[in-house]
Amino acid sequence: MKAITRNITAAIAAIFTLVATTPDSQATKVTLDGSGYYDLGREVKFYGGGVKQTGRYRNLGGDYYHKATISMQWITNRSRYVSGDLSFELWAMPFYGATKGIVLMTRSANPIKGGSYYFEKKWRGYAVFLDEYRYPELNLWEYTRKGWKWKDALSFRQNNLL
Repeated sequence: MKAITRNITAAIAAIFTLVATTPDSQATKVTLDGSGYYDLGREVKFYGGGVKQTGRYRNLGGDYYHKATISMQWITNRSRYVSGDLSFELWAMPFYGATKGIVLMTRSANPIKGGSYYFEKKWRGYAVFLDEYRYPELNLWEYTRKGWKWKDALSFRQNNLL
């Protein structure tokens, strides 16, 4: 009986040790580097059920959408650990430097190994059509054990019709 108790105790200790030593994606430093851009199509169409998205949000709801492309020159992982899943997003901010706004488009990106990067990554899809002047911003989010965490942003200084 004592041998069984010792074996169970040893197994539980091994599991706790494994969990404690597993690299946590929270420790990664994922950044947007270089130049980024967005391109919004002119044709606008209403989608009552919304348009499928990837990333943090699967659907932004029924609204008017237009074709869009978002891109970043570099997405870099400056840590030793692999990142979590990433969400690259186009936002509409009410003023330059705002910390809250409207998500227009979200696209997923695979995790990046430590010390690696994506170069000239481009995503195509559909973005919500606001028909308002706002400040565009590209945001990067990482999925960690504690949920989605904001990592970096590239803000455009000019307001545009989004």
